Amino acid sequence: MAFKLKTVGELYNMCEELSQWGRPVFYKDLEDPVKAEANRDGTTFVDPENCKESEMEEAVVHENVHHNQMLSGRLGYDRNNVYWKPTTRSHMKTYTRETMEEGKKDLAWEAEAYKESDKIKNS
Repeated sequence: MAFKLKTVGELYNMCEELSQWGRPVFYKDLEDPVKAEANRDGTTFVDPENCKESEMEEAVVHENVHHNQMLSGRLGYDRNNVYWKPTTRSHMKTYTRETMEEGKKDLAWEAEAYKESDKIKNS
């Protein structure tokens, strides 16, 4: 009797096509209407229910901008706040999650991410 080995993606519920070395992309149920999220450990979660397959590359590009912002020390977050520095030399500003709409395009860190992901969307 033969058997079929599962791929790494099947084993870990991972999107192999959009994953990069050090930045794996995993499928996960997220709160509506969140399509994807960048995690501090370098992983990205994409919700296949909220994010159509045609939008996944755009979502991952968007989240990779956030990963780069975190790596450079410009963006950080915890359960209650988001921390943002427009440049690496500027002071860190604290934004309370209670009072802001996360993911909104007019937030400075989101504007940078949308600028990159819109290139995918518009191509």
